Amino acid sequence: MVRHLDFRPSGALVVSVVPMSGQGVSPRRHAGARRWFGGFVLGLLVPAVVAAQMTPPSALLFRIFLRDGRTLTSYGEYARVGDRVVFSLPLGETAGNPRLHLASVPAAEVDWQATDRYRDALRASHYADTRGEQDFAALSGEVARLLNEIAVSSDRASHLPLAERARQLLAEWPATHYAYRAEEVRQIQALVEEVVTELRATRGDNRFDLNLVAAVAPPPVVPLLPPPTLQESIQQALTASRLADSASDRASLLQSAVALLDEGKAVLPGSWARNARSEASRALEAETELTQAYARMTTRALDRAGSAARRADVRGVERVLADVRKRDQKLGGRRPGDVQALVAALEERLDAARRLRLARDQWETKEAALVAYRDQVRPALDDLWRSRPILNEIRTLSGPEVSHLERFRRKTTTALTRLRRLTPPPDAQAVHGVTISAVQLADSAARTRQAAVASASIRQAWDASSAAAGALMLLERARSDLRRVLQPPELQ
Repeated sequence: MVRHLDFRPSGALVVSVVPMSGQGVSPRRHAGARRWFGGFVLGLLVPAVVAAQMTPPSALLFRIFLRDGRTLTSYGEYARVGDRVVFSLPLGETAGNPRLHLASVPAAEVDWQATDRYRDALRASHYADTRGEQDFAALSGEVARLLNEIAVSSDRASHLPLAERARQLLAEWPATHYAYRAEEVRQIQALVEEVVTELRATRGDNRFDLNLVAAVAPPPVVPLLPPPTLQESIQQALTASRLADSASDRASLLQSAVALLDEGKAVLPGSWARNARSEASRALEAETELTQAYARMTTRALDRAGSAARRADVRGVERVLADVRKRDQKLGGRRPGDVQALVAALEERLDAARRLRLARDQWETKEAALVAYRDQVRPALDDLWRSRPILNEIRTLSGPEVSHLERFRRKTTTALTRLRRLTPPPDAQAVHGVTISAVQLADSAARTRQAAVASASIRQAWDASSAAAGALMLLERARSDLRRVLQPPELQ
């Protein structure tokens, strides 16, 4: 026997029993079963039509319950990010659209049991008001279709799988649909279980399946709160400002509260509005003064630490760090994020000062050797530097006189001989190489100019010009590099 289930539009449950096909069912009764299931499916589809015509409510207003009993409204769902709860706080409307303020509160300040209960109740209520009837109608229609197929099908092998499919749909419904109409679903499921049992008995199947489905409790009975009034929104903005983790968020929330108080002065209770505005103004003024105090502390600390780091004064930077911590304590430790960023910047300067101190200490061990090298190489460089007019004349193909070329070559030959005998310290090897290259190019320029004069070759004159230009460039670089290696390291 198959039990037929029907929900009338009024919500009444109707149960009928019809013999299974193949069990002495007359054609007339079989046709009656078909008509009954057709009416059953039609009855289940009525709620779907009604649900489709419903207007969905506006965005959900969740509530965050604080441990001290106060609540904050969240426009849409809130999010837990690390140790903070981030949400959109509605603060009135502008041109019919909600005016939202991104806010956050410490997760430790939230009464999570009350907050989660309210969230579950709100979700369930929203589901019931929007898709509940439509989804329930779809479930009922599918169950009706499966049972109807059992009643009219002559394929007995398909009956049990169809009934088990209907049972599975009903068992899974509460957990995935906020337990909507869970009691009615349970009643239908019990009847379908009987159908499954009868079908197995008809097949002579004595085994049974133990399908354990965790019972889903209906959503908690929590009274849903109406949208916050203007006064409540202002009070929530003041509460959120005290729990905000950044100065900019606190100032922004306080400014929003003051603006709402000014906008709603005509409708807000007079004494409450005056007290609230006075509180918000004082808090905003205190935040501004505190922000300025921390800004002054930051600027002064960075300047002092930068100056000390450039001098490789490690202790000086450490004193700045200690002063910042003392000053922060005097200010009440009200800007932990700003101070943390400042301390990180000061520690970078401290590290730079330590590195510079080490580099200068190392340079001092090399200074004597570098000075000795400078004294040995300077005569050759200075002599060549004073001979720049000759190199310029070669570069511009304007001279010099032949006698000057010969004297210049004697200077370059002597300079090369001296330079090649020197053993520069490791830090001056690059400078030494540039110096030798400069002298070699200068000698090549003079020698090539002599050849050009002897052969009257303009091509050779231009080759000499190129060598002279290179010698001038390398000569200037050698002097600059020598000065650099003789200077103590600087902060980069």
